[in-house]
Amino acid sequence: MTKFTSLRVQRMSDQLRHQELNFDNVVIHSRFTHFEKRVKDSGLSIKLGHIGEEHYFIDDQKYTIRPGRFLVINRHRSFDCYLRSETPVEALCFYLSEPIIRETAAQLNRKPEAILDDPFLVVEETPDFLEKIYHVRENELGEFLAAIKPVLVSGQPMDFESLYFTLAEKLLRSQQHIERQLQGITAKRRSTREELYRRLCIARQYILENFHKDIQLDALSREAALSKYHLLRTYKEAFGTTPYRQVLDLRLEASKALLAGGYTLEEIAYRLGFSDRRSFTKSFKKAFGVAPSVLREAMGK
Repeated sequence: MTKFTSLRVQRMSDQLRHQELNFDNVVIHSRFTHFEKRVKDSGLSIKLGHIGEEHYFIDDQKYTIRPGRFLVINRHRSFDCYLRSETPVEALCFYLSEPIIRETAAQLNRKPEAILDDPFLVVEETPDFLEKIYHVRENELGEFLAAIKPVLVSGQPMDFESLYFTLAEKLLRSQQHIERQLQGITAKRRSTREELYRRLCIARQYILENFHKDIQLDALSREAALSKYHLLRTYKEAFGTTPYRQVLDLRLEASKALLAGGYTLEEIAYRLGFSDRRSFTKSFKKAFGVAPSVLREAMGK
């Protein structure tokens, strides 16, 4: 184990080539145009894309992080990392120690009375986390990473001891949410449910990044490598909604910010992929109970 902790962001480039990448409680801001490394025994880490793309190879699977996406890698994993670019590629990597994960896991869902009776309880084993590419809008952890990234990149002061516990909490809560979604998928084997879930998340990430465009079920089916039938059925099982409904909900939520920005209804309909102003107005009123023009007037726009 690399005995190195930090209460600030470590900005690194070439020195990372000679590190084991099994840190404890460290945030690293990396910057490379070319990087290749084989890691034999990693620390628990969250790798967040910032500029450009990094590629990770774990158990013969390729994972690419880019802006808006992150990857979780469990402790004691081996992997290869690769990037090559004409312009610098930047990423943030968060390493969390076993003691912080175990303490947070033990205390996360306890009642106040139990905490008072045994305030120093820890779990004996560090939980495993689902290794896959996540979109920052996908869960509680992603939203937190997106919120703190500008602060970390800019070098602003931060309470890092609190940061590591908050990251552990968000990571554990997000995993609990994933477990509930996995249980909704009707497959007997855990490995089958996990693989189906990974593929469904690929479809969901495509929706999150392209909801303002014309998304066809055929395209989602190809992205997820699932038949249209199984995509629709298992998507609803895991996420409690359909791809069509998720696209519509994302468009309608995004329309609120555009209304506040003073865009016309025609411009909003065009930007968010509605067929016309009438279609947008009808969907908005059905979802929120008021016409978008009424909401805009209430905003004073």
